[in-house]
Amino acid sequence: MKRVSPREAIAALPTRGNLIMPGGSAEPLGLFEAFSEQVERFEGLNVYSGFGFGAYGYLKRGLGEHFRLVTWQASGALRTLFKENDRRKVGFVPIRLADLNRVVSREGPIVPDAVIVQTTPPLPDGTVSLGVSVGGNLDFVREARLVIAEFNHNMPVTAGESRIPLSRIDFATEAATPLAHYGTPPAKSRDQTIVAHVMSLIPEEAWVQLGIGAVPDRVLAQLAGIRGVNLFSGLLTTGLQQYLAEVRHEPSVTVGELAGDQAFFDYCGTDDRIRMAPLRVTHNVASLAALPRFVSINSAIEIDLQGQSNGETLGSLPISGVGGSMDYVEAAAQSAGGISIIAMPATTEDSRHSKIVARLAEGAPVTTPRFAVDCVVTEFGVAHLKGRDLWARAEALVNIAHPDFRDALANSLS
Repeated sequence: MKRVSPREAIAALPTRGNLIMPGGSAEPLGLFEAFSEQVERFEGLNVYSGFGFGAYGYLKRGLGEHFRLVTWQASGALRTLFKENDRRKVGFVPIRLADLNRVVSREGPIVPDAVIVQTTPPLPDGTVSLGVSVGGNLDFVREARLVIAEFNHNMPVTAGESRIPLSRIDFATEAATPLAHYGTPPAKSRDQTIVAHVMSLIPEEAWVQLGIGAVPDRVLAQLAGIRGVNLFSGLLTTGLQQYLAEVRHEPSVTVGELAGDQAFFDYCGTDDRIRMAPLRVTHNVASLAALPRFVSINSAIEIDLQGQSNGETLGSLPISGVGGSMDYVEAAAQSAGGISIIAMPATTEDSRHSKIVARLAEGAPVTTPRFAVDCVVTEFGVAHLKGRDLWARAEALVNIAHPDFRDALANSLS
């Protein structure tokens, strides 16, 4: 391993090939800036990345001319790029996270020539910790030909499978920049009602997975109120701290990514009950299905009257990704006593459109097929779909739509 400046580290990257950039809460700003300053030296470089809470600082210059961004999890910061619909600049790979470590590998279709990660400074045992962002990074580091790390003094040392040996790192820089911040969206009264409906569906001694957003974040904070609940999730937010403070049993918490503020990250470095794990653990369908009463709680952009949901696009515009939703829905279906829940407001933010629709928007994908959905929750109640025929499903969904849209939805059935 060689300690260098950010500029020297970026200079070591190949001019073309596949570069894996970090996302989540672990965005090395110094390396991003140095990358942006040196884009002219790249030609035909593909930059791959998942979701991110920051501003994708490496996109400042040269996108579409010197490199191309490809993502499997579009986020809000990328929406303008996708609206431009310029294939020279940006591409989207539809992929479930359970497959990611096989797709991005030396034997897979996306061979990682280089990877950039953010870690803790070196530890006494000759390793560094990936801290709050393990996810796919652990396997990316193992598979990449070249590994560049930013040792960030704000990154906590986390428990679980979060370590990589210093010998695996080729070049390292040092920083003390803030980790990318995620704030739970403000709650509306309807969100609190949705949370109450979701809580009523979770059995005692369940293993729970949660997505991200106003509803899942608040469900997480209240889970200690249900006896014997454990957590097994790709991502967890600041509600985890409240859960761990109030839980009355010795909980099991397995998670791949953490999202919150610096105070939350610092806390996560002090509580060994939080066990970090890579995607091949957090999204292993067979292992998750073996857990009794596995409960998957996710959301959707829209769901049609057959029960199939779109969680990826507005029409054909990517704003999210497949993520782990299908992994967790499948695990819940196979788990003894398991249940999958899609929880969402009945209308869009401006209340002008129903999120329960007669049919998915033109160009929208089916993220969760109709046979896989157990329950749909809005502020107006719970629609139990499992085992119901298409007519009964549609009626149940109409009943939990916003009253302003129920007649139109019901008329679409005739």
